[in-house]
Amino acid sequence: MATIMAVCVAEYLGQRTDVDLDIIPVSKKDDVMCPFMDRTCDKVSKSLAPVCSVRKNDGTIWITCEHRLCSSRTSDKNKKKIGLVKHQQELLLSIARFIYDDADLTQSDVGIKREVTIPLPEAEHNYHADYVMRNFSKNNKIDEILLEMQGGGETSSTGKISKHIEAWAEMNQPENQFLREYVGANTIETNAWRRQQEQFLVKGNVVDQTGGKIVFAVGLPLYNYLYKRIRNANLRDLRKHNWTLCLLPIEEDDSSDKKNGPIPLRINKDRSIFTNYSTFVRFLTDQGNPCPEIFEGEFTLLNNEVIKV
Repeated sequence: MATIMAVCVAEYLGQRTDVDLDIIPVSKKDDVMCPFMDRTCDKVSKSLAPVCSVRKNDGTIWITCEHRLCSSRTSDKNKKKIGLVKHQQELLLSIARFIYDDADLTQSDVGIKREVTIPLPEAEHNYHADYVMRNFSKNNKIDEILLEMQGGGETSSTGKISKHIEAWAEMNQPENQFLREYVGANTIETNAWRRQQEQFLVKGNVVDQTGGKIVFAVGLPLYNYLYKRIRNANLRDLRKHNWTLCLLPIEEDDSSDKKNGPIPLRINKDRSIFTNYSTFVRFLTDQGNPCPEIFEGEFTLLNNEVIKV
């Protein structure tokens, strides 16, 4: 029997829905602060429901807001420079400690630049890296990192999710139990990877030629989608050697009791992949085998006559 695809709202404006304290709906276009960056919520300002993430029916979290995992925004809507909030500081430090293999790193050891321009003279536009990270500790063995973040992406049937949230918000006493009910929508991992793929290849190539390393931090469902395509690639494990690419799955941290607030996240260290960037790219671009059958069979001529070859 086929699995019925469905999702439920997992986080609403940074508040998890699977707790007892009921969430208060926000009014559209309110200047409410985003819990994950130092500026107002983009979705609310666009009269959209502030859904940060949804839960798939397999229990995994799919991030639906570009700022939920680790926003790279550098200014607010008035172009005023913004800093890093606690969520960003903690996640970036945990990533730095893991990829630099140094549990003693402090915030003062790690430097970042956000939305860094990567010029492409032969193209009509430039690319932007989410983060460029440097290790300024005295014991650094690894330093220059380009860090790309892709928590998730869009869902299908977003109208069903929106109507469900509207019905919840219009209740006399909105309850989390209603908000977290599953609706007939689905995550679209294919689109998320397609949008990221070109940038990943181009930016990664620039960094590889420059002598740096690329770290691709992704939500667990997107990682699972990618892993199905590379599990037979026999990529060398270079975790303790000269790796140039790291695939970093980010998942829900369910190691402690649920409490009000955002869903805690963690790196799945066991499933992280440290390998060679060039080998990984060759595998991505060299899939499939010769298939002469596609050029044989029934063809329709432009005059609508049908022939067989």
